[in-house]
This record gives sequence, structure tokens and C-alpha cells, in this order.
Amino acid sequence: MFNIKRRQSDTLFSKALREKIGKCERCGKKDNLQVSHFWGRRHESVRFSEENCDILCFGCHRIFTEDPPLYHEWKLKKLGEKRYKILKLKAQTYCKRDEKMAVLYIKKKYEK
Repeated sequence: MFNIKRRQSDTLFSKALREKIGKCERCGKKDNLQVSHFWGRRHESVRFSEENCDILCFGCHRIFTEDPPLYHEWKLKKLGEKRYKILKLKAQTYCKRDEKMAVLYIKKKYEK
């Protein structure tokens, strides 16, 4: 398995999004929730975009990881073609990582 270093911004965003959604968006389970990034870690421009992320239970996350075409089909249905194309365009746009700014943004956006 890969040893991926989680940044503070990743941890804050994951916690906030899991609390906001509260259940697996695919099957409805409420335990073992994870944030699945449709466009992965190297796509900084959508790293903290709610449209790029899905809250999935461990099982559904694993299914989509093992079957990317199934995830693609599900994501396209969830967003619709127009929003999917906009997300794809954003994901392909270069964005330099700024950890301090990301932490500030997430704290402000999800403060209670």
C-alpha cells in the first residue's frame, strides 16, 4: 500500500465534508465514511471542490477504485453532462498548491 502524507488541509476538508454529508452518497450507509476524489491528488485545482469529491463508505469507495468506468458512469449521472464537463475542465487547469491558503479557506467555509 502507498504511504500518502496527509496535509492539514486534507484532514480538515475530509472531516468537514463527512460531517456535512453524513452518509454514503451511493448506498446510504453512515459508518466508515471516506472522501473519494474523482480527480486525484495531482489535480490541485479541484482538490477541495465539493463537486470533485464524493462521500462513500469503505465498500463503495473500494468498488469505484477497482472499477473506474463504473465510477465515471455514476459521477456523470450525479452531476449531469454540463457540470461534469466543467469539473473536467477545472481539473485540467493548473493550480499551484498553497497549503496555508487552503487551510484558511476550509476553516472559513466550514466553520460552525
